Amino acid sequence: MHVHTAASDDSTATIEGYIELILAYRRLGHRFDGFVLTEHRQFTPGLNLQHYWDDHGILVLQGVEMDTSQGHLLVFGVNDRLLETVDVTQRLHNGRQIIPELTRLGAVAAPSHPFRESILGPIMQKDITEIAGLQIIEAYNGQNTQGQNEQAAAIAAEHGLRSLGGSDAHYLSPKWFLTCGTEFDDDIASASDLIEALHYGHYAPIVLPEMDEADAPTPKPVLPKFF
Repeated sequence: MHVHTAASDDSTATIEGYIELILAYRRLGHRFDGFVLTEHRQFTPGLNLQHYWDDHGILVLQGVEMDTSQGHLLVFGVNDRLLETVDVTQRLHNGRQIIPELTRLGAVAAPSHPFRESILGPIMQKDITEIAGLQIIEAYNGQNTQGQNEQAAAIAAEHGLRSLGGSDAHYLSPKWFLTCGTEFDDDIASASDLIEALHYGHYAPIVLPEMDEADAPTPKPVLPKFF
């Protein structure tokens, strides 16, 4: 539910590289069905992702990780109406107020790593009603410390929030990608299925079985963006 590629300015990963890691993971007997691209402040309309399902049986969807003045938000179900109304490239959205607007436009928004590089978590601890429309948070993040994840999980439990898990992957390594995930009871085959499940389904964050670096494919180099 939280993956970056070289389209984000702090990542060198590729979709194909993630696919290779998943296929290697499956060969070890582990189940992993798909992932959501959540590039920083960037969404690409019309991006062709269907062929990854057709060729490999791996669902790849697209969301975005938005910036707010208080911290980052994972946004799923990005659509034309949202893109016409909200500038996802902007860095200074109001994290206390924007979730209801995103929900009205058909998306689902969840604070990501709220206790790391974010003040959304401390705001929740002080007065959770300051964050309007909050229903879901990322409780498990693969790049958090155990303590940061425990804080997020505790807030979710205390206030009855739904919880996601995500790798927050930026590089092609099992230590980055195959760390945390979200297990859904519902079958998900499209972005609309995901939104339906996030609103009404049952799901939970999980820590994934570890994959040894020796079992992972060697990542292909990514060419520099600038010369």
